[in-house]
Amino acid sequence: MRNNIFKIDYQIKTLKRARISSDIVNHNFLIKLSENQILNKINNFASKVEVLVELGSNSCIGEMYSKRNNCLFISIDNSIDFLKQNSSSNNNLVIDENNLPFKQETVSGVISCLYLDSVIGSENLFSNIYKILKNDGFLIFSIFGTKTMENVKECFIKIEEKKYSGISLRFNPLFDIDLIGNDLKKIGFKNVIVETEIIKVKYNSLFKLMRDLRGMGVTNNLLNRSKFFTPKSLFDEVNKFLIKDNKNKEFLVPFEILTLTAWKDNL
Repeated sequence: MRNNIFKIDYQIKTLKRARISSDIVNHNFLIKLSENQILNKINNFASKVEVLVELGSNSCIGEMYSKRNNCLFISIDNSIDFLKQNSSSNNNLVIDENNLPFKQETVSGVISCLYLDSVIGSENLFSNIYKILKNDGFLIFSIFGTKTMENVKECFIKIEEKKYSGISLRFNPLFDIDLIGNDLKKIGFKNVIVETEIIKVKYNSLFKLMRDLRGMGVTNNLLNRSKFFTPKSLFDEVNKFLIKDNKNKEFLVPFEILTLTAWKDNL
């Protein structure tokens, strides 16, 4: 039942990626922060990277690394428009991350920067990544953790319960720091490291936050999301709740960024 409730709608995800393709540079401050962290990790690896694959063409990691190290860099996204506008690779594939078209043990490393958006189906995804990695291959990816926008989610729940005596399925289920590392180990990954950082961003309007979320592609892609029109009055009430008791009419929004590094053993 849980899989059905939280299933991702890849068609709407593709449409949303296409819509933000030309404007993501105005909203990608968290992506850039994560990009630098992942690039620094790869640059410190001793092993040679021959084939590097990025899931989601959000970053310039592959371009910056491949120029220095002369590796084959392949960028994967579910939106051709996003790839055309933002990919830093000459080798682009338009598929979703659940259909990786690589032979087993042919990829040196897989990276992803704030692109994977749901825990549902992640075990299958990570299992497929494990299979295509060479021995000594690595997986490095960043994702939003469960503490992301905690205060905003709580406000929506309180206001919706008050107005409608129930809540809507508004947010994708996010990754739990206590579970994701163990999930990778069960698949077979070794030397799994999970790092967490909470970035607090100041906003003076819920609507500015929503523009940033849309601009980064961090929106509700659930198949069973509410299809009914949400009246502006709901957002207005949430906004008032967030800024109340604050003379500057501002509020802080936490974004928990989990960065995971895992290796496939040299058997």
